[in-house]
Amino acid sequence: MKTMKAIIKDARKPGATYATVPVPQVGDMDVLIRVKAFALCKSDVDVYEWTPLVERANYALPFVMGHEFAGEVAAVGRLVTGVAVGDRVAGETHIPCGTCYTCRTGNQHICTNHMGVLGRNVDGCFAEYIRMPEISVVKLPDNLTFEQGALLEPFATAMHALQKANPAGRNIAILGTGTIGLMAVELASFLGAAQIIAMDISEGKLLQSQKRGATTLVNGLKDDFVKIAKERTGGTGLDAIVDFTGNERVINQAVEALRAAGTLVHVGMVEKPLTFANFMYGVVYKELTVTGIFGRRMFESWEMLFAILRTGKIDAEGYVGKRMKFEQMDEAVAGFGDVVGRIVFPMDEA
Repeated sequence: MKTMKAIIKDARKPGATYATVPVPQVGDMDVLIRVKAFALCKSDVDVYEWTPLVERANYALPFVMGHEFAGEVAAVGRLVTGVAVGDRVAGETHIPCGTCYTCRTGNQHICTNHMGVLGRNVDGCFAEYIRMPEISVVKLPDNLTFEQGALLEPFATAMHALQKANPAGRNIAILGTGTIGLMAVELASFLGAAQIIAMDISEGKLLQSQKRGATTLVNGLKDDFVKIAKERTGGTGLDAIVDFTGNERVINQAVEALRAAGTLVHVGMVEKPLTFANFMYGVVYKELTVTGIFGRRMFESWEMLFAILRTGKIDAEGYVGKRMKFEQMDEAVAGFGDVVGRIVFPMDEA
């Protein structure tokens, strides 16, 4: 039996384990991918640290961690027709059943029939190989490296949020400029947003957002976001806001900063019950659209993103914040918050 190196979660407490595990066997509709690069996401850090939100999910242990990656097809099942050995691919984190009502009505990315999620209830990509069903495998654009390809999943998440915010010709705000927030800023600029207000508590991240197209920078600890939003829009308020913070105070500010009939898109994890301080007048009577996203539309978000990246006008390399070795996961988790962009692990150096 062939074996491989992997990073697994095998205890309901902080930490992870380096292990040797069997290389997955492919079924008829499966694809075996040799992982060429993977990236560390904040949600992976949450699994590593075993936060209360992760604990409540009650995942079965053990499992291979990780969900952002790119690699090369090593083997395919006998019924696979869309990819072949040697193809350069990335993976959609969500694995739909394809048969439930939700899947059959255009929302398979939020399948309600025991949807698989990489690095949670399905073995993930922090390993030398990963097995995936063909439905969740996507081919890399030719102009991307494997390391850049490992960033496609978060890029497509930002794309999905903007598909709901509809930034073209509109005044928007991106609250929280971590990696996906920065991606959202740059994509919104590409898509023709009239104004982009970026808010964060890190001056370094705000400067990065300015380089990517933000027109106004707001320090969440020092500046009055609502006042600035109203000033920049002649008192009307913003058309749409995408929140990556999950912070109750920030979300309530977003409600006040939106115009009547504006749109609030939730992306950031809200880890405790959320209270709207001015729900009737701020949300109901203003007829706000309050929505959220979970992952990426399959595969509208991916295809729109690919079309943009193929233009060469957005440099995916700019989101590789740091490269580290497979054996440095503990160090990567400890320093995650200090890196602008994703920490990427090239597996050829593992």
